[in-house]
Amino acid sequence: MNQRKFGRTGMSVSELCLGALQFGWLNDAASSFNLLDTYRELGGNFIQTSTVASTQNLVTHSEQTLGAWLRQRPSVRQHCVLSTRMVFSGQLQSPGQSLDRLVREQCEASLRRLGVSHLDLLVCEWGDCFLPNKGAVRPIDELLTGLENLTRAGKIRYAGTAGFPAWRFMETLSRADRLRGCRFESLQQKFSLLDQGNFYTDVSALAREYRVGILAESPLAGGFLTGKYGRSKGLHVSARAQKLAERYADARGFSVVAALESVGQELNATPAQVALAWVLRHPNVTSVIIGCNHSGHVHTSVSATQLELSDEHLWRLESALERVSK
Repeated sequence: MNQRKFGRTGMSVSELCLGALQFGWLNDAASSFNLLDTYRELGGNFIQTSTVASTQNLVTHSEQTLGAWLRQRPSVRQHCVLSTRMVFSGQLQSPGQSLDRLVREQCEASLRRLGVSHLDLLVCEWGDCFLPNKGAVRPIDELLTGLENLTRAGKIRYAGTAGFPAWRFMETLSRADRLRGCRFESLQQKFSLLDQGNFYTDVSALAREYRVGILAESPLAGGFLTGKYGRSKGLHVSARAQKLAERYADARGFSVVAALESVGQELNATPAQVALAWVLRHPNVTSVIIGCNHSGHVHTSVSATQLELSDEHLWRLESALERVSK
């Protein structure tokens, strides 16, 4: 697995980042440890955990599980880029509590669960705390102040964002410069063949101009691009599958899956591997976050980093979108 420079930070991270949200939840400790060991053996060094389960709004066992793995392998920490993702919601704040205090308390709780002295990257997810308050100073300054304090205390090395609109991210760079403090060094957002959003119009240029790392999440469009969901089956068996159906199960989505299958047959690869290779080929993408249920998924994902998509392959994949869009 190759490594890429992480913006202007000087860190190098593997092109695949192992997402650990499901640890201690969908994966027990034994299977989580196996996943982590396999990922490390294949050259991975970038791991992102989370404080909140997006579907339950509860603190998960993700950090505790990862922390237990690290304690059993004390030499690994110095070779890993460790990240955790936090959602800062007004529901978490006590009356009168400032955002800088909240981020400090949340970070310190994560460090205790992980059993480490510092995080290499603290990712702040877009939440209602970042929305303007009527008649008050926008609380983003409080967050930046809190991050600067954590950096000076040695509890984090760098900070990044997840789900921030490009305009909001740009605003934080300006405010951080004015405060002469910690700025966000990465922007994390969904990016796949079916989720391109403003990547080409705003995000790529922002990454180049300000030397910001781009972390691509959901490269398989929530699993839809694996090709396992047929037109008439598989998309109504669970709440998650129904959400995928509502978002992607249309002529455009199935056209892309068919193109992935066609290209995959020529390269002896799965649709998922081709979809992942498409995301990885973009030079402004620093790392792609993958979620794996077992070690076999890690192997197939790493194999995708070796796929070479020709110009003709790329044309076919992108034409699958254009034919339906017009």
